[in-house]
Formats: sequence, structure tokens, C-alpha cells
Amino acid sequence: MTAFISHLLAWYAVHKRALPWRRTHDPYAIWVSEMMLQQTQVATATPYFERWMARFPTVNTLAEAPLDEVLKHWQGLGYYARARNLHKAAKLICEQPGGAFPTTYEGVLALPGVGRYTAGAICSIALGLDTPIVDANVIRVLCRVFAIPGDPKSPKTLDVLWKKAEELLPSGQSGDFNQALMELGALHCLTPPRCTNCPVQSVCTAFQQGQTEQFPAFAAKKAFTSHNDVSLWIEREGKFLLIKRPDEGLWGGLYELPRVTATPDETIEQAAARALEQLVGATGSVGERLVSLRHGVTTRKITLYAIAVLDVRLPDPLPPGCLWATRTDLARYPLSSPQAKLLAAIQERKKQPALF
Repeated sequence: MTAFISHLLAWYAVHKRALPWRRTHDPYAIWVSEMMLQQTQVATATPYFERWMARFPTVNTLAEAPLDEVLKHWQGLGYYARARNLHKAAKLICEQPGGAFPTTYEGVLALPGVGRYTAGAICSIALGLDTPIVDANVIRVLCRVFAIPGDPKSPKTLDVLWKKAEELLPSGQSGDFNQALMELGALHCLTPPRCTNCPVQSVCTAFQQGQTEQFPAFAAKKAFTSHNDVSLWIEREGKFLLIKRPDEGLWGGLYELPRVTATPDETIEQAAARALEQLVGATGSVGERLVSLRHGVTTRKITLYAIAVLDVRLPDPLPPGCLWATRTDLARYPLSSPQAKLLAAIQERKKQPALF
């Protein structure tokens, strides 16, 4: 283990990437970066992090910002519960005496949306505490270097990984060591691994045994399912109807064209009629299919349709969460990536000249 630690730290000192969150030990900034990096590639998260810190440089500025603006700054990163939890946690921090970021592992772990990995990363990198981390990158490194069998998603194997991560921690250097583990997983210990220039090749059990492809031994992934989602295009006097999603759940708190998932026994047009009645409380004629696009969410493959609604008769006032918007207004309203792409496709279609 000593050779692994020394090789890894020496490599990291020379080869670590110059990432913006590595220029600070501010726990708030480290917290934001770690939340963004959950389920997100470094290259994608970096510009978001820089824009976020320019707009919300402190936990106080984040706490004081409207949630819609916070979600707008997160737009495109996905998994919006992360942004909602950042905002919620910032408010809780600022309500405490002194309004300072927690300085203990227990305090950090208690923040909404912060789990064992995120707390360990913040505490080791920003607070100098000897706390381990285990994420997807670290799983690949530990499973291969120490030939750890079993599915890493199983509680038994995950417990072994956490214990190993804790055993390896070099006291007083946990921040650099944890970042080095993640860096190795991101640059060399990939799937498939790039072993040629790996700094710990000589102490990697899987490499020495020619079994790098056998670790980690994840169980087979779940099969994808296919769904059709139907969004309504309701236009009036140059404006179109948006509806705000419930605060919790997928895309919580974001705006979209009124949308439903078609049931297996519904046509696209029947689903559109149901959306018109159930979500908007309106009547009208279901028109043509304007555009469609495909996207994926976890294990679901979704085809998203936009359907025009004609001769619509809307309730007055509009149902809660519904509002009229223009294209310019979209700068203020946070949208999911699929909905933003759908609106852009509709606008592009509307620019095309009519055939007759």
C-alpha cells in the first residue's frame, strides 16, 4: 500500500489538471464543484462552475437568489435536484448563527443533497480532514489495484471499498490523495483502462495478472424502455403557454410546454388531448405534429413530440403554474435540455416558408 500511495501522490503533483476549483480551499466553492461533478464530466462542468461562481460567489449570495435564477444557471447540467439542494442548503447555512459553512464532517454530511462521498471530498480537500471518498473513478482504481471482487454497487462490496479507501489515507495529505485517486480514474483507469503510462502499473494486481477488463465486476445493466412524451404548442398573439413542473421529482421546478407521457394504448394525438384537459383545463382541436426529438433519461429512451393545439379555449384565470411567454422570456425561465431543444426546433420550423 505504501508504494501505491507514494507513486500516486508523486504522479499527481506533476500531472494534475489545472481545474478552477483547485485554485481555492473555500469549502463553498469545493461544495459547488463536487455537486456539479456528480453525474457530469469535468469538461462540461467547468464553464458552469465559472459562471456559477461569478453570479453566486458566496453561500450568502446563493441563499438570497430566487430559485428560478438558480435553476436557470444550472440549465443543461441535468439532475436538477442538485441545484435545488444547493439552494436549500445555502439557506439553512445562512440561518445558522454566524452563517458560516460547516467545519465538521457531521455538519457537512447533514446538508441537503450531501452524501458520504461529497462530504468526504469537501472535508478532505477544503477542511484538511482525513476523510475517505469512493466515487465511480475511485471504484475503478481500487477494484483493479487491489483486485476487489464483486459488484461495487452491492452493499457488501461497497463496504469493502470504503474500508480500503480509509486504510489508504495518508494522514495530513488526504485532500491531495483523494484528488489523485479521482484523477487517476479520470485519466488512466477508464473503461477500458489506459494502462500504458499508468503511474501505479507496477503495483496494480489486475494489471499484473492480465485481468484489468474483469474489474470492477459490475452486474449487468437494466434494459432500456421506450416512451413517447407529448408536449402542447399553444400559441396566442406571439406568445406560447408554459407550465411549471412540481418542485420535486424529475426536472423539478423547471418550465416546459404542457407535457404528458403517452400510455401504451394511446396515440400521440390522444395523449395531447389528455394533456390539454388534465394539465391546462382547456378545450381545443389537436392539430399537426410539429417536430419530434429523441433523448434519454436513466434507463428510458424517450421520443418527445410537439403537437399544435388549434381553437383553444383556456380557463380564466390560467391554472396555477401556467403562464404566457415569448422567446425572449426564456432567458428568465429554466428549462430542461429536451424542452429547450424542442422549443428551438419549433422556432426553426416556424421560420421555414410555407409550401402552399
